[in-house]
Amino acid sequence: MIGIKTRGKGNAVGKRAAMPYPAPMENATESAKSSRTLRWRMFWFLAGSGVNYLLIATPFKYLHTHTTLSVWQISACSTAVGTVVFFLWNYFVNFRTDSRKRDALARYLTAVAMLYVMSTTLLTLFKHFDAHLALNLGRFPIDLDVVGTQLCLSWLKFIVYHKWAFPVAKR
Repeated sequence: MIGIKTRGKGNAVGKRAAMPYPAPMENATESAKSSRTLRWRMFWFLAGSGVNYLLIATPFKYLHTHTTLSVWQISACSTAVGTVVFFLWNYFVNFRTDSRKRDALARYLTAVAMLYVMSTTLLTLFKHFDAHLALNLGRFPIDLDVVGTQLCLSWLKFIVYHKWAFPVAKR
């Protein structure tokens, strides 16, 4: 560390003065680490979205085929399956945080309640509006209503989880 020469009461010439701000190298390192953390969170969020699709579309198809539940009830049940599984995914894999599980769970459940209502409502609206669109990957049909729901809300989910439910640890 380079000493800063100061003149004044109590400061002898040649003494090292404390720096009131981090050194530029510390800022660059912290910025690079923060950027890397954000990129990994985005990667795992996208990977999780594929799994989330399966966790919503599979129960929806099964319940639609084997029960007489209304579309609203089926949407709520299938969205609930993904919600339950994804707390563990988000806490332990994607949005690893230093927050206590109890605190993270409370924030997550609050966020999930809000996003659950939005997601279920949007999925129900998409299911009631039948545009007769279809997409198949080989023999596997892709439910475009579920994909559309996830695309409409994914940006909001990421921001809420990244900034509030599972905040990055302050160093």
